[in-house]
Amino acid sequence: VLLVIPENSYKSNDFVIAAKKLELPFSIVTDSEQVSADFTDNIFIVDFSKDITKDLLNKLSDITHVLPVDHSSLIFASKLRDALKSVGNSQISVEAAMNKYTSRKVFNKITGIKINHEYVNSIDDIYKFMSNNSAAVLKPTKGTASNRVIKIEKDNVQNDYIENLINNRSKDELVIEEFIQGSEYAFEGMLINSELYNFVVFDKPLIYKEPFFEESIYLAPSKLTTDEISTVQKILEKASKELGLEHGPIHAEFKIIENEIFIIEINPRMIGGLCSRCLNFGLFKQSQEELILSSFVSNQFKNIELLNKYVGVLMLPVPKSGIFKSINKDEITAIENVSSVEITVSKNSIINMPPDGEKYLGFVFSRGEDDLKVLSALEKSLAVASPVILD
Repeated sequence: VLLVIPENSYKSNDFVIAAKKLELPFSIVTDSEQVSADFTDNIFIVDFSKDITKDLLNKLSDITHVLPVDHSSLIFASKLRDALKSVGNSQISVEAAMNKYTSRKVFNKITGIKINHEYVNSIDDIYKFMSNNSAAVLKPTKGTASNRVIKIEKDNVQNDYIENLINNRSKDELVIEEFIQGSEYAFEGMLINSELYNFVVFDKPLIYKEPFFEESIYLAPSKLTTDEISTVQKILEKASKELGLEHGPIHAEFKIIENEIFIIEINPRMIGGLCSRCLNFGLFKQSQEELILSSFVSNQFKNIELLNKYVGVLMLPVPKSGIFKSINKDEITAIENVSSVEITVSKNSIINMPPDGEKYLGFVFSRGEDDLKVLSALEKSLAVASPVILD
């Protein structure tokens, strides 16, 4: 197995631990000088923005499976997969999934909810679009997560941030699409030979703080019924096939409106950040990374129940841009049903709030026998966090 690890990935350690636990032979390709040599003897440091060399391919000649560990390694991993003729997702399929304009055309074809979407190259394009739509979402065509995503309404079109965003982009690098109101969910799945399996579905109980779309709380298992999840799974499998995805984890965001599935996006990777650490499967406390690797190399999906009755994770938001000084970690840790807290930004580091920021302050994990208690613990954590950020 080849793990393709980008710089500053949250997930490198978790995947390496999983591979060692499963006793899988693995190598690492990374664009970071910081990846520890303790992980494996087989580490290759390359520039993801450059072409793959014959020398690198020769060194990787025994690789049979290529797995991207985080969003920013998806394209390079797909290029390696094609060059090595290994198991994984092709470059053309990954690029289709990551392209918000291309993937929306696929989703409109697959699902009952079909929405307007257009490229944006000027403020006039937004005015034209908003003349026929009451609310919309402006996003980078090839953006990651909620970075630089903003909700547009008729009264906030004339906005310096929006104009600067447009002026700093090349042709067709921004997309605007109709906003669909509804409760949001996240589907964690695994593609094996184009067939989609389900690890877990998360509810997302907190409403975004508009006009941005910063993630907040994920809870599992979802309150959706087995039949609803089965329907979602079939729709996502069909859309994934249409995109050309075949092998590996997917993280899909979706809404359900009047029994119709609205797909927000399908990412050919697992859930971001450290969120997967809230999940343990079976009596042996297998991680999602273990199950992904096991399924990936064996072509067989292990259908294992969550160990805990209810689990959740809070992505600690960045309330303002500036220099991070402190956060009330001890107060959060003391909250009932909080199982662990990971602060992932260092003191005196510069952080950015949405829509420009790509990082959270950290992650709070909760588990319990009652979903309301898990949610309450995470809401209390959000309330007492009180991060200190200086201008």
